[in-house]
Amino acid sequence: MSADVYEVTMPKLGETVTEGLVSQWLKQVGDTVAFDDPLFEVSTDKVDSEVPSPYDGVLLEILVNEGDTVPVGTAIARIGEPGAQAAPSSAPPGAAAQVSETNEPATELASVTTPPAGNGQPGVLLSPVVRRMAAEKGIDLAAVAGSGAGGRIRREDVEQAIAAQPATAAPPAAASAPPAVVAAPATASAPAAAVAPKPAASVSPGDEVVKLSRMRLITADLMVKSLKTSAHVWTSVEVDFEHVEQVRQRHKEQFKKQEGVSLTYLPFIARAVCDALREFPAVNCSVDIENQTMTLHHYVNLGIAVDLSEQGLVAPVVKNADSLNIRGLARNIAAVAAGARARTLAAADMSGSTFTITNPGPFASYASAPVINQPNVAILSTDGIARRPVAVGDAIAIHHMSILGFSYDHRAFDGSTASLFLRYIRDAIQDRGWDAELS
Repeated sequence: MSADVYEVTMPKLGETVTEGLVSQWLKQVGDTVAFDDPLFEVSTDKVDSEVPSPYDGVLLEILVNEGDTVPVGTAIARIGEPGAQAAPSSAPPGAAAQVSETNEPATELASVTTPPAGNGQPGVLLSPVVRRMAAEKGIDLAAVAGSGAGGRIRREDVEQAIAAQPATAAPPAAASAPPAVVAAPATASAPAAAVAPKPAASVSPGDEVVKLSRMRLITADLMVKSLKTSAHVWTSVEVDFEHVEQVRQRHKEQFKKQEGVSLTYLPFIARAVCDALREFPAVNCSVDIENQTMTLHHYVNLGIAVDLSEQGLVAPVVKNADSLNIRGLARNIAAVAAGARARTLAAADMSGSTFTITNPGPFASYASAPVINQPNVAILSTDGIARRPVAVGDAIAIHHMSILGFSYDHRAFDGSTASLFLRYIRDAIQDRGWDAELS
């Protein structure tokens, strides 16, 4: 390749991100691009982002089609100076070797390619998602015709192969597996049951079938994995928010003028949560069952679940939230929520949480049991706050009341810790001198 031609590779958009889907090219071959011009859009399991061009020049080649998923470090395009020529390549588009972050030599392609497919095309680079799906469902990739550039096998190709399997098909057993126990044979008069294909979903007149969005598919995958990973348990506590409500009424107008954001209940809850996590470090940890370890995080990176107009849910992170007072928490929570809705946050802003709060309260929920945001071991739900009659001493009063719901991973701690954690939050909300932090 000429010295004035540069490769653009799939960027690493987060600590745990290993691959990305090129959702849209924003420039076409032959277009002039300037450094930092938006070049393409990439979608990962964490965030959708516009990726800027790392070079000035002309877009000479696009190596990965829209809709293709490739590992981090894969060459996806070539940019050169005006008049430059891209060097010819015998490799199909998207088949560039993955480059490690430490600039070590590229991995040999032989370890991540398939044998020639039935259509005679040579093996092509496979993404980790394609390899995993094929392995889980027993798909022979040599028999799958790839629809990607250069015959590349895409996720959609494997999904079609899976859909075409009989309902009873299963992945091939390992060669070393012990023989299965054979059931007693049926009587001679009983005919063998025919293997029926999986029936299509029933569609009645008036039904509308729509394609699930990528965000819905990612959410489905992450939620199911979380339920399979953590031993979910739910508990709750009733909290009297009357004291916080009175503080809010005294300070909300001045607070809005000074900070530019509304003084909601959420910063009070977040402040109490951060203090409670210091008191109960097991709630602010990650569990690694394979290595039989627990990592205690001596800082709080607070994930805040944000609804994207009913189209999906993300959890941007307020880093080092335990170092912030109510004012700082209110500003940062508002900022990450706005950034998430505007889709302007970087992948680093969407990962690294140690604990998560989800806030369905504005939708008037009563009590919620959320799914844990991995790799956290717990998540708090702040449900609707409503005026209800309560016993105050020997009298009945109308106070602002709510339920805090708490889902936790029973592998990390037990019900006693969960209850004490919630009690700490309840007492802080009800009894702390909040005026001092807002004066």
